[in-house]
Amino acid sequence: MPASSSFADWVAEARAVPIEAALERARVRLRKQGPELVGPCPVCGGHRRFNVNRSKGIFLCRGSGEAGDVIALTRYLEACDFKVACEILTGRPPPGRNSSETPEERTARQAIVAKREAQRAKYDEAKARESERFRERERRWCWDAWQAAVPVVGSPAEAYLALRGLIVPERAALKCVLEHPFFADGKAGAAVVHTGPAMVAAIVGPAGKFAGLHATWIDLGRSGGKVEIGDPETGELLPAKKVRGSAGGGHIPLVPHPAPKDLVVGEGIETVLTVWRAHVACRWPYLADAAYWSAYSLHNIAGPATKTVAHPTERLIDRAGRERARRVGGPVPDLARPGLIIPPSVERVWLLGDGDSDRTMTEMALERAARRFRAGRPWLDVRVAWAPEGQDFNDVLRTAAAEAGSTIAQCIPLEGGGRTYEHATYSHVS
Repeated sequence: MPASSSFADWVAEARAVPIEAALERARVRLRKQGPELVGPCPVCGGHRRFNVNRSKGIFLCRGSGEAGDVIALTRYLEACDFKVACEILTGRPPPGRNSSETPEERTARQAIVAKREAQRAKYDEAKARESERFRERERRWCWDAWQAAVPVVGSPAEAYLALRGLIVPERAALKCVLEHPFFADGKAGAAVVHTGPAMVAAIVGPAGKFAGLHATWIDLGRSGGKVEIGDPETGELLPAKKVRGSAGGGHIPLVPHPAPKDLVVGEGIETVLTVWRAHVACRWPYLADAAYWSAYSLHNIAGPATKTVAHPTERLIDRAGRERARRVGGPVPDLARPGLIIPPSVERVWLLGDGDSDRTMTEMALERAARRFRAGRPWLDVRVAWAPEGQDFNDVLRTAAAEAGSTIAQCIPLEGGGRTYEHATYSHVS
């Protein structure tokens, strides 16, 4: 084989190495964002200006202007030329030749890379310290607000729940702040666009300690009891609920239990309290050994996914004007990243599926949650109860309450036929 052909094959072999391998070799940590990995540039720093498209095998640094394939990335990260980059990727020198760099050149290059890594580690350490200081400030703010709050009984929060046909469990982690500031971007120091009564809930973090605060602002003059707040710049309605503090992997204990055998988990406080009230009304056989948690978001219940999947019906127009399927989190959990932790005593988990959320996204998330919970406990029984299409469980309760002769227990069936997935059994309730 001619030397030129051998050299071309050697280069092609280097170019065929997955771009993730070059990142792993250089110990570059980036965050998943759709099909790309994003974050600070490992060479020039910056904030979220370094992108790697895994499917295309290319990278771009918007700070330095460097871009290209896996060979170009290796040149950039390893401070070397084209031939040395190919040698690093293939693990051998060019065909029929010695190494492309002398020992002295390699030592000098490695010193440059080591200096960069030291600078990056120092930057990461400082950033982690600042992030921890910020989280502690937020947690302290939330704790002070929680301590200053009044009991739910006799407060606007009790009246809000009553509007929704709900009562407060005796030991629920719920209180009321009579004058609670609503910050435009959810952080202290931003513009306050509303101040008024709010139902607040204590978030318990994965370590079992107070981690943050969930707030629902109240307007008892509205049918649903929640305030309507417009964005001061756009006029768009803002969510009447906000979470502050370190919320990831946390939960709100609405009906706590020291060692529950059954765990009922849903997104909203109102959803979970509705199901608890139905269980009390019908004397659910598992009630005495059950805990009821609000996880305040579907993503928090399920945790991150290993990859996204195409939505079967919803389409989006990308920046190039092309129509593409919307991507949603897939059914496989990323167990390397933290998620909701359930007590070791739990034998059955009952997940509550809202019928007014996107069905595909919700099904994927709840299957992901089930697989996460069963990852180290394959015997765990995980089921999901679905509210009717277009409604959540509190909608069901409020609709039934308006119908003569309906009872709470009749509103929310508790058992149903099973469906077995690879890692979880769901009981679909309709």
